[in-house]
Amino acid sequence: LVALLAVAGSVSAATQLKGAEAPDFVLKSLSGENLRLSEYRGEVVMLSFWATWCGDCRAQLSELATMRDRYQDAGVELLAVSLDQNSRQASEVMAGASYPVLHDAAGEVGRLYDVTKMPVMVLIDRGGVVREVFEGFRRGNDEQYLERVQALLRE
Repeated sequence: LVALLAVAGSVSAATQLKGAEAPDFVLKSLSGENLRLSEYRGEVVMLSFWATWCGDCRAQLSELATMRDRYQDAGVELLAVSLDQNSRQASEVMAGASYPVLHDAAGEVGRLYDVTKMPVMVLIDRGGVVREVFEGFRRGNDEQYLERVQALLRE
């Protein structure tokens, strides 16, 4: 998986998911329950792929968590998918998270979404369609996220 993540030169297939139905999956959450993406139909979902060793991932998750807490009552959910091989690492970093943290040890969901670099945030509309794919994270990206989430909430 690490070798796969190092190959980040071209436009990834993740961005080609835009406009398509979000691939469904089931993953175990750090709290122990299995969660299915399609169970969140009717909500705007921020699907974030991250790993504990990725500093930009943690910065992005912090911004997304703030947005999720602010807009949860309006129908926004954040699903954080850890691509760490060991769930203990993710558990330590994410202890006390207010949103579902899922563990993808085998990297199957990461491959389903063609995650080749991190972080990746996939924005899914209420109907389950991928509307945006954001690869990488820089300061100021949160304003772009907020704009797109608010637009989807207005639909």
